[in-house]
Amino acid sequence: MKRFAVLGLSGIAFAQPVIEPNFADRLFPYVAYREVWTGTPARVENATVPNTLVVYGAGEDPEVVAVAGRIAYYLGQWTEDIGFTAEDVKQSRMPELLISDRRLKDIGWQNIIVVGTNNEVVRELGLKFEKPTIKLVQKDGKNILIVGGASKEQVLQAGRYLADVRLNFKAGAYKTFFSFVALRGYIEKGEFDAALRLIKSPSGISACGKNMALAGPMVAQWSDDLKAVVRQRNNILYNELPKALGVRDKDKAVSLWKEAMQTCYQCHQGIGVPQVRKFIPLEGIHARHQQIAESFGLVKVLGNQKSCVACHAGSTQIRGYSQK
Repeated sequence: MKRFAVLGLSGIAFAQPVIEPNFADRLFPYVAYREVWTGTPARVENATVPNTLVVYGAGEDPEVVAVAGRIAYYLGQWTEDIGFTAEDVKQSRMPELLISDRRLKDIGWQNIIVVGTNNEVVRELGLKFEKPTIKLVQKDGKNILIVGGASKEQVLQAGRYLADVRLNFKAGAYKTFFSFVALRGYIEKGEFDAALRLIKSPSGISACGKNMALAGPMVAQWSDDLKAVVRQRNNILYNELPKALGVRDKDKAVSLWKEAMQTCYQCHQGIGVPQVRKFIPLEGIHARHQQIAESFGLVKVLGNQKSCVACHAGSTQIRGYSQK
């Protein structure tokens, strides 16, 4: 697989490790939507919670254990809660996230991220690594994402990539994406102050600051037409749209929002420019945007079909998870 520099943080260049199979680091089911705080008046039905355990070997090097903790940290940045209820508190029982391989056999699990090679999981699978690697193995209906390498240094390189680049990027991308849909809802309802706050919030539209920083070195190598799309998108979201919201011009704000969505489609679907996203996202995670749209009344039911034309119309009419 081709390697390329992805990011420089603190003077360190992060190179993409070997990914097996292709896009496994992007398509792993890291999160799920579940009911939380059951047993309290503030029960939430669809909070984002971790959908995996992060596993390290009980005898693993401390630096590898530390990078496992770093992966758990960025997973926490993406999620809204670890997924506990009032009953869990009564029982002094909280959901697990970071555990050693010795405890794995005592816990029911469906997905795990195994960091390092000095653990029972890698030994049982009989795996060996020659390079920094992120490898997905499916066994007995379970997903195992292994962060490996031929040495401790290679494991750390792969682990930092998964944490600092991949999960960091996903945390920013999904917070931005869902906030973008909610932004349209606030505009539609005439809640301009809430819309402005959402744009400026580091966990709202401005969560894409993570992505802009992380993608900076890659964007620098893009063609001029792709760079122009990015500049247009940023100008709309951080300059023109806040102005329209500030003067409470709903029609202008809706028009600008649609223009911004067109720029998203240009890059994601490859409309008029080279396609940037090369994979189909997981529907179970991505489709939450429809629930958000429905909560604002943006989705209409016509017969047995749901109409999403409030957002998906014209150049953005492509729906679902097929690529152009």
